Amino acid sequence: MARGLWTLLVLAILVACGIGYEQVERRRDRARFPRIGRPVDIGGRSLNIYCSGEGTPAVVLESDALTPGFGWAGVQREISRFTRGCWYDRAGYGWSDPAPAPHDSTASARDLHALLKAAGVTPPFVLAGAGLGAFNIRVYCGLFPDEVAGVVLVDAPHEDEWNEARGGMSRVPFGLGYPPDAVLRALSSVGLMRLAAPANRQVPYMDGLTPAERVTLEGLMREPGMRAAFLAEQGFSSGPREAHAAGGLGSRPLIVLTSERSLESERQIARLERQELLAELSTRGRRAALKDSGSIVAAVREVVGASAVPR
Repeated sequence: MARGLWTLLVLAILVACGIGYEQVERRRDRARFPRIGRPVDIGGRSLNIYCSGEGTPAVVLESDALTPGFGWAGVQREISRFTRGCWYDRAGYGWSDPAPAPHDSTASARDLHALLKAAGVTPPFVLAGAGLGAFNIRVYCGLFPDEVAGVVLVDAPHEDEWNEARGGMSRVPFGLGYPPDAVLRALSSVGLMRLAAPANRQVPYMDGLTPAERVTLEGLMREPGMRAAFLAEQGFSSGPREAHAAGGLGSRPLIVLTSERSLESERQIARLERQELLAELSTRGRRAALKDSGSIVAAVREVVGASAVPR
C-alpha cells in the first residue's frame, strides 16, 4: 500500500513539474515570438490575421496542415505590391485560439468567412490554398460562391488521390478523431508534446522568407498546441469528402500549381492526371509547374487579373 502511495506521489510530482515546465515555455514563446497580425473575435474566440497592400480583389492565403499562416509571409509581401494580401492562422495555429474538436473543413471555412467579415476584408476574394488547406478553400467556394473571384491551388491533393493514399482510414467517421485529440491536449499541458517536437518541413511558398522570419516560423511550427489543433481539424480526413461535395468552380479563373518534386516518383503519370482533374474544376482552369514562391506570386497575379474579366 505504501509503495502504491509513493508511486502516486511521484507521478503527481512529475505531472506538476510538467505543467510548470509547459507554462514557463509558453510564456517564453510569447516573448520570443510576439504576435504578427491582429486578433479578431469570431464569436467567443479569436483568429489571427495579417493584411497589407491595397487593391481588389483581395487575396486570402490558406496554409497547409501543420503550418501556421506566417509561412506565407514572403509570398504575401510580394502580393501586397499589386493588391491587398492576407494570411491568417486557422484555429489553434500560430496566434489563433483553438476550436472545439472535431473541427472539419466546413467549420474551418465558416471560421474564415466570419474572420474576413469581422476584419473588414471585402469580397470578392482570390483564394490560394496549399496542400490539405486546399480542401478548406474548395469547401469555402461551395458555401460562399458569390465571395470567390478566383482560386489558386498549391500542391493540392485530389480527393481520390488522398483517399487512395489513406486507404480505409479515410472512411472512418470524423468524430472519432476527438478522443486522441483530447489525449494530445493532455500531453501538451504537461510538456510531453514539446519534448517530441517534429522536424520542420520545407515547402515552396516558404522560400521567400528572410532569415529572421524563418526563425519565427520554425518556432511557431514547434509549438505543441498546433499538433493537437491539426488532429482536431483533420481527424480521419473528412476534408476530401467535403471538397468533393462542394462541387466545381464554374467559370472562375483557376490555376493548379504542381511541385516538380512531387512528380519524381513512379506515380508521376497518375499524379499528373489527378492534377489535371483539379484544373477541370473550372472551365477557366489550367495546371502549371510549381518551382518556387515566385511561381505562386505569378499565378496569383494572373488570377487576380483574370478575375476582372466578366464570366
